[in-house]
Amino acid sequence: MSGGIGVGIVFSRGGSTGGTDIFAMIINKYRNVSPGRIIMLCDVIIIASSYFVFQSAEKMVYGYVSMWVVSYSLDSFLSGANRSAQMFIISKHYKEIAEFINAEAVRGVTVLDGTGWYTKEETKVIMSVVRKKETGAIFRKIKEIDANAFISMGSVMGVYGEGFEKLKL
Repeated sequence: MSGGIGVGIVFSRGGSTGGTDIFAMIINKYRNVSPGRIIMLCDVIIIASSYFVFQSAEKMVYGYVSMWVVSYSLDSFLSGANRSAQMFIISKHYKEIAEFINAEAVRGVTVLDGTGWYTKEETKVIMSVVRKKETGAIFRKIKEIDANAFISMGSVMGVYGEGFEKLKL
């Protein structure tokens, strides 16, 4: 696991280990395939061909297990650094909250029309996608503006567009 995290740190800083990761980063630049998956596919071929040298199924199994752990750790580390959250906020003070998210947190905001089915009241729903690390400041400000606001937050994967990942083929 520490090997995968170590490679993740190297990748996140723009570096390379000089192995199959170079191939993985080139493909990842143009295609939406995780580096860990590409490295794993390359390593499957390398480990399978090692049977001809070592003549040991035991060493192949060990190689496959360690390769899977490193690939999984690498993808977890890299995707963890870019985690995002989608927030739905329902508040009577939606203008102030939306203005804060847009101006202070510098994130896009969409205000949707909604109807509370229990109360049958028309309401506004703020929808915004932000980085996970930005949610703490947003929650504090919402509590300051409207302590009774209703907030739904969920983790999202694959956020593409301005301020996030570029859409790849």
